Amino acid sequence: MIGQTISHYRILRNIGGGGMGVVYEAEDLMLGRLVALKFLPNDVAQHPHALERFRREARAASALNHPGICTIHEIGEENGRPYIVMELLDGVTLKERVGFGPLDIETLLGLGIEIGEALDSAHTEGIVHRDIKPANIMVTKRGHAKILDFGLAKIALAERGAGDSMTQSSGPGNQLTSVGGALGTAAYMSPEQALGKALDSRTDVFSFGVVLYEMATGRHPFHRETTAAMFESILHQAPVAPVRLNPDVLAKLEDVINKCLEKNRDLRYQHVSDIVSDLRRLKRDTESKEIVVGERTAPAAVQPELTEKGRRLRWTLLSVAAVVVVALGVWGGLYWRSHRTVTLTDKDTIVLADFANPTGDPVFDDTLKQALATELQQSPFLSTLPDRKVRDTLKLMGRSAEERLTPEVAQEVCQRTGSKAALEGSIASLGSEFVIGLNAVDCQTGASIAREQVQAAKREGVLDALDRATTSLRDKLGESLSTIQKYDVPLAQATTPSLDALKAYSLGGRAEYTKGPSAAIPLFQRATELDPSFALAYQSLGVGYRNLGELELANENLQKAYDLSGRVSESEKYRISAAYHSLVTGELEKANQIFKLWSQAYPRNSVPHNNLGFNYSALGQYEEALPEYLEAARLNPDVANHYGNLIYDYCRLDRLDEAGAAYEQAISRKLDYPLMHSYRYGVAFLEGDGEEMQRQVGWALGKPGSEGALLSYQSDTEAFSGHLGKAREISRRAMDSARRAGEKETAADWEINAALREAEFGNAAQSRNTTAAALVLASTRGVQVLAAVALARAGDSDRALKMADELQKQNPLNTVIISYWLPTIRAAVEINRKNPAKTIEILQTAAPYELGNPSPQAEVGATLYPVYLRGLAYLLLHQGSAAAAEFQKFLDHRGVVVNCPLGALARLGLARAYALEGDKAKARVAYQDFLALWKDADPDIPILNQAEAEYTKL
Repeated sequence: MIGQTISHYRILRNIGGGGMGVVYEAEDLMLGRLVALKFLPNDVAQHPHALERFRREARAASALNHPGICTIHEIGEENGRPYIVMELLDGVTLKERVGFGPLDIETLLGLGIEIGEALDSAHTEGIVHRDIKPANIMVTKRGHAKILDFGLAKIALAERGAGDSMTQSSGPGNQLTSVGGALGTAAYMSPEQALGKALDSRTDVFSFGVVLYEMATGRHPFHRETTAAMFESILHQAPVAPVRLNPDVLAKLEDVINKCLEKNRDLRYQHVSDIVSDLRRLKRDTESKEIVVGERTAPAAVQPELTEKGRRLRWTLLSVAAVVVVALGVWGGLYWRSHRTVTLTDKDTIVLADFANPTGDPVFDDTLKQALATELQQSPFLSTLPDRKVRDTLKLMGRSAEERLTPEVAQEVCQRTGSKAALEGSIASLGSEFVIGLNAVDCQTGASIAREQVQAAKREGVLDALDRATTSLRDKLGESLSTIQKYDVPLAQATTPSLDALKAYSLGGRAEYTKGPSAAIPLFQRATELDPSFALAYQSLGVGYRNLGELELANENLQKAYDLSGRVSESEKYRISAAYHSLVTGELEKANQIFKLWSQAYPRNSVPHNNLGFNYSALGQYEEALPEYLEAARLNPDVANHYGNLIYDYCRLDRLDEAGAAYEQAISRKLDYPLMHSYRYGVAFLEGDGEEMQRQVGWALGKPGSEGALLSYQSDTEAFSGHLGKAREISRRAMDSARRAGEKETAADWEINAALREAEFGNAAQSRNTTAAALVLASTRGVQVLAAVALARAGDSDRALKMADELQKQNPLNTVIISYWLPTIRAAVEINRKNPAKTIEILQTAAPYELGNPSPQAEVGATLYPVYLRGLAYLLLHQGSAAAAEFQKFLDHRGVVVNCPLGALARLGLARAYALEGDKAKARVAYQDFLALWKDADPDIPILNQAEAEYTKL
């Protein structure tokens, strides 16, 4: 249904579904807003009971008007399939949020109150939800709760009086679920629901208690392997006390949960409003952190009458006490001013000095600093100055970027960067034991803010001792106890228990910053050899290989990191999980949810924002990508990649001035990044600035990893004007550059790019030969995808389909392969077979992403292949107007297409479309535009010869 228009709603993409409905994102063409459309599946729509339940959802939810309940806009029907138009929510389900562990008390109480208020609103209207569970609760991007899916709700028809509970009418016409039949989700049913009894609002109270339990502990209270065992637990067993699973759970919160989970509904909370009241009181109490002394009044009591002497004695004592209090206050204030502990805020930054290591054991060099950095990165409160910023600052100080950060140097770096504290570390041997010290120093005064000193009985215990010291120091620096307890995975688990493996890993990180991924990879490999369970080392290997274009090796190591991610810290778990879903399985929607959760848990980290923007760009959602890129640059303005992505996105949005400004801003900050130059090249192409294009190519010459990319983009520019001979020569130079750098995958990328060009220009045989050469060079997933497209366009349909089937089998979850590339390959085959109607049908799946730039496209611009093929299909159908609309997209989105040769050929497609319409004047102008663009083109290009013949005939 993607791409279809239902009533005045254009369906954009599938965003979910379950047993009671399939949900799509759609555009309301009348009001210009995005909405969610929920349809019944075809097989369910024919079932009377299911149909009535679906209609009841609309009636029940539309009767409610509460900010905590998803708004229903409209109900309709299309070809016998009913649908509901609902508010489109941006966020994650509570199920996904809880999947990353227990919520902190502030978040839990805030969401719990909002969920309870929404439920109470429904109950007040006589509506019982009957399927309250984390999957039916959305946590919006702003952090608010919304209850979804009233498909199991029932409207209480009995008259409600003061104090009466809501009961279901027993009349046969009103009872859609007979007594004895359980309806809902087994894991969240109340005991009476599991037994199939008549229900009232107290069933939602029980389910709400299960949800609160999960929010508090990260676990389900009645989870069992089978449904029968789960029902047995719900009916007869008490759950594990929440405090045993999460020591942060407050006793009063545990009382609320236990009262919700009473088996006997008469002993449960009778109204959700009572739960909300208790949660509000608990929230108030937790927010009142300071106890005011001296303002509490004693309870009223009968006191004996004082005598005059007694009264004088009392006033004398009070006067003396007052003088003492004032004196103590003055002395205490002076003492506090001179001895106060300076705590940090969530805006402050710490500079990590190198550890002083007089032990003579080189294994501690760099290693302990790496361990300390990893421990501090677990904290959502504390922030360390990035290594890149440290090195840049050292250069500005006239020092070597490799100079060790002694306490004195670290303090100067701290002052220059506006950081708050420098954290000095030391390790010394004491016989067979070791003493580890940490000292946080105020950058401006040099005074100690917080100190820790611990001992390790032996060398193997040093990491554990450092872990204890760091945890204690986090508390002294002002971090809350709740986040310390939540984000405090032991160092040996978060990294490795092997000091030697950690040393190799830390040296790899240093080599990566100074010499690039090629120098770092052997060190990361050494770390995994020393500890085959070292998840962070595999992650760094995967990222390193990906930066070199070696995608198969990258995915292999990212997979290993993901398999071992149960051993890492919470922050690294987000990083590894997001990379796995983005790059290995290709589940971009799932990765995007992780990026959102990551940015909420660690609001000072720029990485999730940057990567979320990148995924949005791949899907063609450039407007959504821009604020993420801007936020990444705001959080960390010293990362060149952030400016590169801003240039890229501004270009896609045709905001070329801002793209140029972002480039200049990066240059002014002395930041450099190869892709930044590639994107600036694309902006210069759109501006017609040949000198700037040559400057960018000149910058790349002689630089391994950069030279090949700029040369390949230059070859596309030559092909855009029909200079195919020049394009071939420059592509060969790009491939040679990649081969010299040992990057076979990258060389294959440039070769398959050339093969696609040959196919579109009409040189089918040469395209097939070039494709075969690319596959011999590197038959990776990315090369296979583009090879299948090239083969399909070059007429080898059988092989293209065989490769497509294999790609689908190997990548069943990959968003861009399943939804963009496979439809493109199969549509191209149908074009060969002269089945244009089938082509258009196949391409419906790709419609939401057709303006995207998903991997493995290797050009500066996107190919818009689905659009191009759809245009060709409409030409075959002799539907000139529809074809013209497709080809016009290339001209309307020049910032997306940039110099992709299909952008030139789209002009010829427009001319052919106008000719089909019978509009000779427009056709003549369009042919002239194309031929003017190709005025100096190589004369032997088949598609050029066809165009000239068509123009002459016209």
